[in-house]
Amino acid sequence: MCYSNKFLWAIIFSLTRLIASIHCVKILAIFAFPGPSQYILVQPFLKTLASKGYEVTCVNAFPQKQKVENFRDIPVTEVFESYADFIASTQVEVNKWQEMTLYSEFFYNVTETVFKNPEFQNLLKNENFDLVILEALHTDAWYSLGRHFGAPLIGVSSFGTDPVIDELMGNMSPFSYTPLVTIGYTDRMSYKERMWNTIYQLLELLHVRWVGLPRHRKLMAKYMPHIKEDLWELRTNFSLMFLNQHFSLSYPRPYVPSMVEVGGFQIHYQPSPLPEDVLEFINSSQEDVIYFSMGSNVKSKDFPLERIKIIIEVFRKLPYKILWKFENPQLPVEKPPNVFIRPWFPQPDILAHPRVKLFISHGGLLSTTEAIYHGKPILGLPVFYDQAMNVRKAKQLGIALGINFYTLPREEFEGGIVEIMTNPVYRERIMEISRIYHDQPMKPMDVAIYWTEYVLRHRGAAHLQTPAQKMSFIQKHSIDTVGVLIAVVVLLLVAVDVVIGRIFKSLFSKKMEKEKIN
Repeated sequence: MCYSNKFLWAIIFSLTRLIASIHCVKILAIFAFPGPSQYILVQPFLKTLASKGYEVTCVNAFPQKQKVENFRDIPVTEVFESYADFIASTQVEVNKWQEMTLYSEFFYNVTETVFKNPEFQNLLKNENFDLVILEALHTDAWYSLGRHFGAPLIGVSSFGTDPVIDELMGNMSPFSYTPLVTIGYTDRMSYKERMWNTIYQLLELLHVRWVGLPRHRKLMAKYMPHIKEDLWELRTNFSLMFLNQHFSLSYPRPYVPSMVEVGGFQIHYQPSPLPEDVLEFINSSQEDVIYFSMGSNVKSKDFPLERIKIIIEVFRKLPYKILWKFENPQLPVEKPPNVFIRPWFPQPDILAHPRVKLFISHGGLLSTTEAIYHGKPILGLPVFYDQAMNVRKAKQLGIALGINFYTLPREEFEGGIVEIMTNPVYRERIMEISRIYHDQPMKPMDVAIYWTEYVLRHRGAAHLQTPAQKMSFIQKHSIDTVGVLIAVVVLLLVAVDVVIGRIFKSLFSKKMEKEKIN
C-alpha cells in the first residue's frame, strides 16, 4: 500500500511538471507588508514553487540579494515610510474600536501603496498570470486581481483564521471556543470571556463593513475601474486559504475543505551550521544557553533605558549564557560577559542547537511554531496583536510562562527564567507537544505545494467552495430561519395564553352569574 501511494504521488507530480513544461505557469504573489515575519513565512514556499519550474513574480518589501531562478522581485520598499510610527502606535493603550481602526488604516495604506507602485501598474497593464497568491489580511482591494487576470486566488493567513478570514471562506467558527486573535483568550473561556469574545467578534465584522470595505471600494474604483463586480462578491472568490496554524499549536477547530493548515512550513528541516563566533560562545558555556529575541517588528534597541537596565541586571546574575537579538552594535549600558548581542541570528538554527534550553520571546506565531518544532520552552513577553493569545495558549499547554512586557517586574522576570531552566516539567511537556506537531502524514511544505498544484490542475477548484461563501452573516448562521421559528413559537404561546385567558374568563363569568342567580 505504501509503495502504491508513493507511485501515485510520483505520477501526479510528473503530470504537473509536464503541464508546466507545455505551458509555463506564471504566478503573481503579493506579500508587501513591511514586517519581515510575514515574508519570512512565505518566502520558502514561493521559492519552492520557483524551483519546480513555475515563474513566480513576487511583490514584496524585501527583494532578493542574489538572483533566484524563475523568481522575480517587484520591490515596494515605500511601505516602510510610516512603519515605525505604526509599531509605536500599537504600544499605546486604546479601546477595541480604535485598535481595529489603527490596523485597518495600516493595511489600507499598504494596499494602496502597492497599487501606486509603477512596476506593479506595469504588471496590471502588460502581463498575464495563471494564479494569484496573496496575504489575505484586510487587503480587500487586492482580491480584484483574480478577476483582473482571470486567475484563481489563493490566500495566506499568517496567524490562522478570524471572523474576517472565516467570512472569505464561508467557514463557521463557534464563538464559544474560538477567540478573536487580538484579545488574548484561549479556547477555554469563562462565561464572561465568552460574552466579551462574542461582542468583539461581532464588532470586528461590523468594523469591516462600516470602515474597511467602503475604503477598499474606493481603491477599486480608483485603480481597477474596469471591474464592475462589487467588492463583496470578489472577496468571496478564494479557491484556497493557507493557514499558518496547526492544532498542536492552538486547538482543534472546524474548517471547510478549502482552508488548509500549513503551520511551520517556513522552517528548514535540516539546520544549517551556526556562525563560528556564535557556536564558540555556546560551546564555551558551563551551563545551558538562553536565546532572547523580540521578533522582527519590536526591536530591543528601542526599549526604554530602564527596561534595558532591568534585563541586563537580571542577565548579569544568571549562570547561563544569553544570545540576545539586539539591533545596535552596543548596549546603552555595560554588557555582562555572559551576554552575546547581534542585530540578527539564524533563529531556527539557534533553536535547533541542543544546548539552547529557553527561548525568551514576544510570542509571535512564527517564533512559537519554531519553539515547538525544536522543543524549546518559552518565556513570553507579548506586545500586540495575536501575541498575548499565543503566550496564554502556550501557558495553558504547560510549555511557557508569561510576563507583562510593559512593566517587566524584575523578580518575576528572573524567577520565570530560573523556573523554566531548572524545572524539567517544561522541557518534558514541550517535547510531548513537539512530537504531536511532527506526527503529520505530510510535511507542511509538501501540503502547501500539493494544494497549490491541485488548484492549478482543477482550474480554480470551484468544487471546494462552499455556498456559505456567498451567504450573509444572518443566512450563514440561520438567524433568519431560527428567528422565524422563535417568532412562530412566541406567537403560538401568546395565542395559547389569550385562548386560555378567554376560557378562564368565560368560566369565571359563568360562575359569577350562577352565584348572582342563587
